[in-house]
Amino acid sequence: MAVKDKSVREAQIALYGNAVAKRYALLKEKGEEASVIEKDPVLKHLKAELSRRQKRLLAIARKVKPKPAVAEEPPKEEEKPKEKPKKKEKPKKAESE
Repeated sequence: MAVKDKSVREAQIALYGNAVAKRYALLKEKGEEASVIEKDPVLKHLKAELSRRQKRLLAIARKVKPKPAVAEEPPKEEEKPKEKPKKKEKPKKAESE
């Protein structure tokens, strides 16, 4: 099962980035030419893995939906109790005598 945690992917990217830098420095120290360094199979592998990790991190970032910021409710006006409309009074029938 693939790792879907962003922090793990970032740690892997840092690890591979560091490994690429070390390998490049080692080849430079040996006095290799730039054309030989580019063709080094170990360096190619490390760069490929670094690229894959970065693509996976981007895929994770697209899937993660940012949580909406908690919107502050606008200040409520003082709620007034609603007055019930007055009923129209029916005219009283005159009493017949």
